Amino acid sequence: HPIAQQLEPFLKRFLASLDLSYTQPTSQPFPNVESYATQLGSNLKRSSAIIVNGQPIIPSPQEDCKLQFQKKWLQTPLSSHQLTSYDGHLIPGTGTFVVHFSAKVRFDQSGRNRLGESADLFQENNSIVSKTNQRPIWGSWFGVDVNLVVDENVMQDGEIINSMDYRFTYVPNDSIIKV
Repeated sequence: HPIAQQLEPFLKRFLASLDLSYTQPTSQPFPNVESYATQLGSNLKRSSAIIVNGQPIIPSPQEDCKLQFQKKWLQTPLSSHQLTSYDGHLIPGTGTFVVHFSAKVRFDQSGRNRLGESADLFQENNSIVSKTNQRPIWGSWFGVDVNLVVDENVMQDGEIINSMDYRFTYVPNDSIIKV
């Protein structure tokens, strides 16, 4: 199917949305934390069914699954994903694809979250200049296995992911990050 060839660029864009940095000078500055947070996993639909490491994210009356996922992902350290393999199949008559992909991901082990915040009692000057000079200290690679159900129009940049199951398949022994 010709659309299957469009999966790789879509998957790379999706993984890049999970790796966005709030404070890095290479990325476009965000006006506020909320506008940054809404870009994390932006292809997820508000009604998406989301499972992370076997734990479903349950929507509440005030917050849908996508918002809850974005809030949780915002608290994690900076990440760097690399797509290793993928496979996709069109489900006839539904206009959706089932996509399975594997990736590796590593996390910043400097003790800061995605916003550059740490638990240090004495913080450096909180100016953007000091935050942009902080380099990530990358840990070892984790293995990740992800299953998605996505709308057929994968070249569009909107909310097209109906469900996501994100699962760690390999956790390095030397990582200080616990999953």
